[in-house]
Amino acid sequence: MAKRIVLITLLAVCIFSGLSMTAFAADNVEWEEKLDGAKLSWGSTITVDGYEIKAEDFNEDKMVFVSISKDGEKLKTSPLTAGMEFEYNDEIKVYAQKVDPNYEILTKDGKEFKTGNWNPYAELDILVRGKPGFDIKVETKKDTYDSKSAGDNRIDVTVTVNNNGKAKAQNVVLTVDTGDLEVLNGKTKYTYTKILKGETVEPITLTLKTPAPWEDTNFKITAKTTGEDIKGNKYEQTGSKSIKVEKKWDLIVSKSATKERHMGEKVYVSVTVRNRGICDINNIALKDQIVSGMRLKESVPLEKTLSLKAGEGAEKVFEYILIPERPGDYTFPKPVATFTLANGQSKEVTSENSESTKIYGPYIEITKTINKQQLNPGDELTVTVTARNTGNVDASVTATDTVPPEAKLISGETSFKQVLGSGSSKTITYIMQMHKEGEVQLPACKATFLDLDKYSGEVISETPVVYVGTPMAIEGSSSQPEGETGSNQEKNEPAGQAQTSGTEEDYGDTPGFGSILAVAGLLTVTGLLRKKSN
Repeated sequence: MAKRIVLITLLAVCIFSGLSMTAFAADNVEWEEKLDGAKLSWGSTITVDGYEIKAEDFNEDKMVFVSISKDGEKLKTSPLTAGMEFEYNDEIKVYAQKVDPNYEILTKDGKEFKTGNWNPYAELDILVRGKPGFDIKVETKKDTYDSKSAGDNRIDVTVTVNNNGKAKAQNVVLTVDTGDLEVLNGKTKYTYTKILKGETVEPITLTLKTPAPWEDTNFKITAKTTGEDIKGNKYEQTGSKSIKVEKKWDLIVSKSATKERHMGEKVYVSVTVRNRGICDINNIALKDQIVSGMRLKESVPLEKTLSLKAGEGAEKVFEYILIPERPGDYTFPKPVATFTLANGQSKEVTSENSESTKIYGPYIEITKTINKQQLNPGDELTVTVTARNTGNVDASVTATDTVPPEAKLISGETSFKQVLGSGSSKTITYIMQMHKEGEVQLPACKATFLDLDKYSGEVISETPVVYVGTPMAIEGSSSQPEGETGSNQEKNEPAGQAQTSGTEEDYGDTPGFGSILAVAGLLTVTGLLRKKSN
């Protein structure tokens, strides 16, 4: 009898312990509500996280029979009244908010009667077991680190982990992959017994050494967490940050030039090279070239080979003076440096900026045209002379043409004096009679000019040829065909605008008209010229 009592007692203890452990496990489940008050009528279903919940049947006692299925297999069925719940395997829970038979009600003589017709429904809450999740942030102070800068010799990394899931995580391990970057301080592995739902653990910090690559290189720092839920299921999440480390060599080529000048003034140009890197660069072949439309004042070499130690610079490797040949906007060619690094890589570097300058001044072009080349003695020949200012500054222009001794002026003018503004022109026409046979080369028309900055010069046209009473030369033997003739400026010959003053003289950095008195002077000259032309 005593043995029987002991066995009964032990069995009761085991049953109680099992129930307590089951209750403890159920209490540890953190449920996540998926649906609130979902309405199910007789035979209808809803699906949540792969589980199918179906209202199988109802009875008159406001009870619904609910089943839980998955992948076509019915897992569990349970009756529910309002306020009751049931769950399956600690994975999904169904709670009944309301169960209504929903009978059809008829009213007769002020009294309500229930018929046998009903359309029952249940309002259910569906909950699933919450699962842990991780939000991992990897942060650095900068996105780009310069290996050449002493202030960028270290990379400080902060890793923050937050459990943004719906349940706690257990046995969590955090590991950091530095992407081959050397660790100067800190650990790359941490363990946590648990991280509660919504909890953010204390951030971890690492200090990494900034490498010195030969080329700009991207590095990826990755943090990974692994953990378990209350059932021992594994969860993994990663977060990362990419940074760029700039190369350890850096050759800077810079070119500077005078920003503004007037025709006749000097343009100063210099080229400087600096080694901003942390390694020496040897046998740097540096080349420069002059801009089209200007000429060197004195011949200077524009190729040189040099070597620079780390941090060393070479000022004014090239320094020369240019003389503008015509006004306008100029963009200078970039100097080019070629060299081979210590690792055997061949490199080419140009200046970072395109240096530009503006040249002010007039540019006078003169043309002389004839209306025909073949004529007889006594015939008349019409000559047209046109002067154009294609520069960007006004100038006073005096043009003078000459009638050859073989001809006689019949009508018109052979000279003029006028201020030509930028883009304007002046044309004169005269008629002469040719009275001597033979091949006659007409003299060139000459024009002198002067602007308010005392820049002056002379231009001449080419010399057309006419044939009086003689056949024209075979094509190709004539020095000048009939029609328009250009000035020597149009050929870009240096002597095209022979300066008579203001040459090679430094007038300062401000081109254009010098002063209000100078403007008044030019206007006075213009008035006098107009009176003379009348």
